[in-house]
Amino acid sequence: MDPDTEEVTFSLDESRLRWLPEDEELKILGRLGSGSVGSHEVQDVLKSFIENPCASLPLSGVYVNWVADHEIVRDSTTEAYQGLHDDELGCWPRRLLHVPTMTSLEWQPGNIYGDHIAPAYSAVSYTWGRYDLDIPGAKRQRKFRKVRGIKIMGIDWSVPRINPVEQFSVDQFYNLIKRTCDPVGDGDIRTDFLWLDVACIDQNNGPQKMAEIGRQAVIFEGAHRVFVWLTKLRAEKLNHTIDILARSCDSAVAFAEAKQKGFCSPNDMMDWAGAARASLDELFIDPWFTSLWTLQEAFLCPKAYLLPLEATLIRPASERESNNHPVTLSDLYSISAGLSQVVVCEQASVERDWQADQTNADLTKQAKYLNEVNAMLTQRGLTALATRSPIALYNVAQYRRTRAETDRVYGIQQVFHLRLGLSAPGCNGLDPKLFHRSNLEDELGAALAEDYPVASQLHYFTQPADEGTGWRMSASSQVPRLEIKSSIWSLRFHAMCVLSTKKIKAQRHGIFNGQICDLAQLAVGWRRLHHDSHVEGFLGVGSPQQVILDTAFRRNSIKKYSTREEMDPEDPKGLLWMEGRDYRMVTRGERQHHLVSALIRFFAEKFDGALLVVLLLGSFADVSVEDEATAAPPDKYHVGLILRCLNVDAVIPWKRLGICIWQYEYGGVIPEADACLHSDIAGHGDRSTCWRHLSDSFG
Repeated sequence: MDPDTEEVTFSLDESRLRWLPEDEELKILGRLGSGSVGSHEVQDVLKSFIENPCASLPLSGVYVNWVADHEIVRDSTTEAYQGLHDDELGCWPRRLLHVPTMTSLEWQPGNIYGDHIAPAYSAVSYTWGRYDLDIPGAKRQRKFRKVRGIKIMGIDWSVPRINPVEQFSVDQFYNLIKRTCDPVGDGDIRTDFLWLDVACIDQNNGPQKMAEIGRQAVIFEGAHRVFVWLTKLRAEKLNHTIDILARSCDSAVAFAEAKQKGFCSPNDMMDWAGAARASLDELFIDPWFTSLWTLQEAFLCPKAYLLPLEATLIRPASERESNNHPVTLSDLYSISAGLSQVVVCEQASVERDWQADQTNADLTKQAKYLNEVNAMLTQRGLTALATRSPIALYNVAQYRRTRAETDRVYGIQQVFHLRLGLSAPGCNGLDPKLFHRSNLEDELGAALAEDYPVASQLHYFTQPADEGTGWRMSASSQVPRLEIKSSIWSLRFHAMCVLSTKKIKAQRHGIFNGQICDLAQLAVGWRRLHHDSHVEGFLGVGSPQQVILDTAFRRNSIKKYSTREEMDPEDPKGLLWMEGRDYRMVTRGERQHHLVSALIRFFAEKFDGALLVVLLLGSFADVSVEDEATAAPPDKYHVGLILRCLNVDAVIPWKRLGICIWQYEYGGVIPEADACLHSDIAGHGDRSTCWRHLSDSFG
């Protein structure tokens, strides 16, 4: 049996499959803070861990396959929703709440709600599901028996009762609703209508709910204004937190500029990094930053205004007196992007220094703070949101909470303007059991592969992908850190292949149509270019390529083929693509050549010379901030997908092994090198001696 597909069973610590009791969580946190873990790992106890452990767990190095609290879906009927059709509604919501009368009004032909024609409306992004007192399985507490939901006229369903201690009270909810009507600034208008999920969607009506889930983009994008309600933060605290975060960003940028001129000290870094970490910790206490649905809404509404519990507008300290510019999500994204850019650059520098002197307490602290700030910005989604790239959101979604597994797709699909599964037009009468997470991920993956052939493949698997599913992202996908000047999410790709899917024996498979080249030929070209004295000025110590391998083998299945000691001695980390290894990127340099050589030799010896090829996915230009300022020519790269031929006669002949990028242009200069690196791609076409056209299945 092929080791890639061998079925292996293994046991996991039960604590990784469920939430630990609170006292056990505190024991883990205490261990992390006591220094019993490595000095380079997180040692401080973040307050956001206590408030929202689902998203902050990865920051501490403890990775848990968690199950969200109350992960129980309400009972719903499978009877088809007999309401309005999407083509009738156009871009209008099915219902809007008329705030002055607190009446939910249904859409009528002509975009009429009650006596109002096409009214301007506001919308609110907030989270309440985990605090629903009536959700099946929720602990009943006598002190909440008298709690009622807000009163809405014009509906025949009960509005959910929300825990007033842990989230918000009825009075606070009413206050928010009324505040959304007020003009935000000079020239703005009053809006008497509001799209509010609990007032406009029957949460117990499955088909109706699914139909509206598929229309979140048009609802939020059609709103006159949108508000983000952060219920765990009061106005003074939110004001202070945003101010400190903005100042940290300014200080970080100033630090980077001073460092280029040689006028800075490590203490300067600790000042802004420490302040940024503390302010992010305060901000991320709010559960809004851990909900998957709010991640989608944040992408759809970058101009949304931030509101604290009191529902008052937040204004930057420098502009408070002028009574202008309330803080929006865009402001938060801009701060995060500036901070992230400096942090990522400093991380690499501090990491190198720390590796050389791991006993240096100052370097340890610098590395720790930079890693934490970067992890918080990345895992809470601010870095991805700042790029406006929908692909970035898909990877961040794994850190967000949902009630049901299918919400992993339903809760993010609208950033791509997709309607999948039961939310697709005409599907709301189907049995929900027909659509499970795997089916929905196939649907989403197929759409992404077709629309984003390069970006959809720019990830690596941390666990072996299920047989035949390697063509799409999965829950174990991670976005790599490319050693380039730009952020990966700011890149604009030029596709040079076509990806699609088809179903074979009830399973969907990936199809590629493009140019391939033997990995061995590219490896020769990469090494020759790297060691060519004419291009040393361009490359320095870096190799032209960066190869990033998937975890492709299960631990038990690989043992019968080789042990770590039998692996190529040039590869110091052993079998990097084996399950369970502590994954570390192989930096661009001589070790990249060793890695590629080890990969080729391994398959030649253990799999009878299995053919390894690179599928050309596309290319991109790498432009730094300095390049943009000086209009300097960019560096250019190609992107490839590493594939292994299993059997040319198999249903799926090719298996994905990883990804690679390689530089072929340096500041507008194309070095003389092997034709396979670029010139064959650029214009030789059918005359190429290295690249050949192929269309086939892969997984």
